[in-house]
Order: sequence, then C-alpha cells, then structure tokens
Amino acid sequence: MKDLLFAAVEAAAQAGAEVMKQYKKGFTTEIKSDESPVTTADLAANRIIIEKLAQTQIPVYSEEGPYLNAEVVKASEKYWILDPIDGTKDFVNHTDEFVICIGMIGENTALAGVLLAPAMGLLYFGAQGIGSYKFIGDFDELLQQFGYGSFENLCQDSAKLPLQKPTGTYKFLSSRYHQDPVTDEYWEGLKREKPSAEKVVCGSAIKLGLMAEGVAHEYTRFLSVNFWDIAAGHAVAKYAGIKVCQPMTEQEIEYTSETLRVDGYSLKL
Repeated sequence: MKDLLFAAVEAAAQAGAEVMKQYKKGFTTEIKSDESPVTTADLAANRIIIEKLAQTQIPVYSEEGPYLNAEVVKASEKYWILDPIDGTKDFVNHTDEFVICIGMIGENTALAGVLLAPAMGLLYFGAQGIGSYKFIGDFDELLQQFGYGSFENLCQDSAKLPLQKPTGTYKFLSSRYHQDPVTDEYWEGLKREKPSAEKVVCGSAIKLGLMAEGVAHEYTRFLSVNFWDIAAGHAVAKYAGIKVCQPMTEQEIEYTSETLRVDGYSLKL
C-alpha cells in the first residue's frame, strides 16, 4: 500500500504543477451536459493522473472519464477513483479552494486517498494500515520528493493526523456553492443548541482534510455526492481516526450504490 499511496501523491503533485500553471497563466472553460464547468486544467490533470496511476495495474476511473459504472462497483476488488479538480467553480473564480482528489475504493470503503489543494499549499494523504498525514512544506518542496525520494522521506516531512483537537468556538464547515434546505435547517438547529457556533464556508472536498487535521468540530452535508467527490477525503479522515458517517447516524458511508453516489455524510470531532 505504501508504493500505491506514494504513486497517488506523485500523480497529484504532477497534476498540481500543471493546474497551477494554467491557474496563473490562463485556461479555457466549457459547460458540460450537466451544466457544470470543465476547464482545460481539469482535462490536463486528468490525463496526467491516469497515465501515472495506470502503472499500478489497478483500474482508474474519473469524473472526466474513463467513467465508473455500476458493473465495476459490483465486480472490482479495488479501483482508483478521481476528480482531477474538485471545486472547478473555485478554480474558475480564483478562490484558491479547489483540490485534486485521488481515492482508492475496495471492500465497499475508501482504502487510500490524496487531497492536494495546491493554491492553498495543503496536501493530505492516508491509507489503510498506514494512517494519515499532512505534508509540511510548500509546493516546490513537495515536487522535490519524487525521482530520488521515497514514501518514508515523504512521511518524515509530514505530520501524522490528527494534528490537534478543535477548541474554543464550535466551528461548523459548510459548502461555498452547494447549499440545501436540509443542511440549512440542521445548521439553524445547531445554532439553537450552540448559540456561539460559527459557520466556516469553504469550497471543495478540502474540508475533509481540514477536519482530519482538526481545525473544525463538524462537517455535515445532506446533499448526495458522487464517489469521486468523497472517496479521497473519506480515506484521509478515516485513517486519521475520524469516522465518516451517514448524517444523523453512526453508520459509516459505503460505496455500494448503483447510482455511484453517497447520500450525504457527517464528520464530528
């Protein structure tokens, strides 16, 4: 698993370098059939990651293709699932809150995951039997880890998660672009219970990495998400010791649905 996770981190770093080049120098955007945006950076990152992960001999599926289907979910022992840029709206709007998500699913759960938010300078990675880490260093230092480096060196330059337990005002993470009435109602109930609670708005799945680090008390989302949106962050949180549950339950989320979606999730510290 160490070699697989190291390959995923390297794939994310290589993709991140190209994404940041386009983020700074320019990119073009199209609207897909589902009315969501896709950029030349999404497609370039997708190609880079798939080419790297193909070397692992484990099937690779992506939001941008090749596409996952229900038959794969039923038949595959394990597979990579990725979103080359989660938070494309954040990328287009230059909020910096976009993240490269690479997850591995097997046994109906997340086995490994990488979350890289290059504009925020954040990298989280974790896997079954290894635990989860946050890289301590800037993006240039991350790129230097590969070629002559090793997974052990990467871990030495990282901190084991969770780094801390949140203290002080109760912080509730909330999506920047994906609001819904059920989550809003839940937040209002939480405010009545904890009047001083603070809603912290942030884009993309990087919120799961922030939870794994211990910077907030709760992230609950009732809207469903695609497997590629959640698998990487699920792994990072899970192997940091944080259970990712179905909302209002103690039941961990699973990857069995033929719709390729998870019906909401909740993390609490």
